[in-house]
Amino acid sequence: MRVTRSCLGASLIAVTLMGCDKPADDRLLGYVEGDYVYMALPSAGRLAEIAVKRGDQVAAGDVLFRLDDTTAAADLARAKADLLEAEHKLADLKTGERPEELAIIEAQLASANASLMLSEPRVKRRRELVKSNIVGTEDLDSAEASILEDRGRIAEYTARLAAARLPGRDEQIAAQEAAVDAFRSAITTAQWALDERRAVAPAGGSIQDVYFRPGEEVAAEQAVLQLLPPENIKLKIYVPEPVIGHYQIGEELAVTCDGCPPDLTARIDFIAASAEYTPPVIYSDTSRAKLVFLVEARPVSAPAGFQWHPGQPVEARPLAPPQAASPAS
Repeated sequence: MRVTRSCLGASLIAVTLMGCDKPADDRLLGYVEGDYVYMALPSAGRLAEIAVKRGDQVAAGDVLFRLDDTTAAADLARAKADLLEAEHKLADLKTGERPEELAIIEAQLASANASLMLSEPRVKRRRELVKSNIVGTEDLDSAEASILEDRGRIAEYTARLAAARLPGRDEQIAAQEAAVDAFRSAITTAQWALDERRAVAPAGGSIQDVYFRPGEEVAAEQAVLQLLPPENIKLKIYVPEPVIGHYQIGEELAVTCDGCPPDLTARIDFIAASAEYTPPVIYSDTSRAKLVFLVEARPVSAPAGFQWHPGQPVEARPLAPPQAASPAS
């Protein structure tokens, strides 16, 4: 019995020593997550073209898809035609009558002047003939009436010529200028509507999914495809409650994952204010029912060509071991 107790004591000591020698597990479990960009357009329509497919890499500004733009293009063409017509009307108001119309009035004025030149000598002759009783006063009155008529016509055509050379009234010009501005605004609106019939990539990234095919009808603001820019990748790490105080925003972590290259790092940019239970996605025997804090980190360094995959499990560790808190004095 004595031997048995000695063996048991030795075994307990060995287990205790093994537990003391076991290094502290500073692994932080988590996974990769992506903030997807769901590409949609503000108006509905028939999908005319899909320029990408699932898995494609695109650059900022690349056309992703296009809705049928027949109506939008016609609206723009009509707005441009309306503006051209309004501009011509404004120019016409500012320049007065056309040269051909001015020439007609000038010819009428010249005719009236010529008629007056003939009428004045005729009156003088009629006055002499009246004195000699060769003609009656009726002939003199008719000749004097012709002079008055010619002078009236000269005054009329002179005034008409001056008015024809003037531009339109200020109120008419102002109204037409406002119409020109309105049509220019209409062109801007029509151009925007036409541009909004196609979607371009706001940033470079990979196409994660495509939900529609050409010919299908798409509702307004309904996502047609899913884009994941590399800068939208983040790591969701869960830090146990007892050590959350060792981590702070801006701190870098060393990151490892299955099949990943070495020397991956990420920088913490968010620490949750409240604790939660270990989520099922990282549930394990060592983390069962533990209180943890969510920490989000953005990848900092990675080899060229390396790609993170949302949902991929990762492990993170502090680049420098956390400093133990000094005992209270």
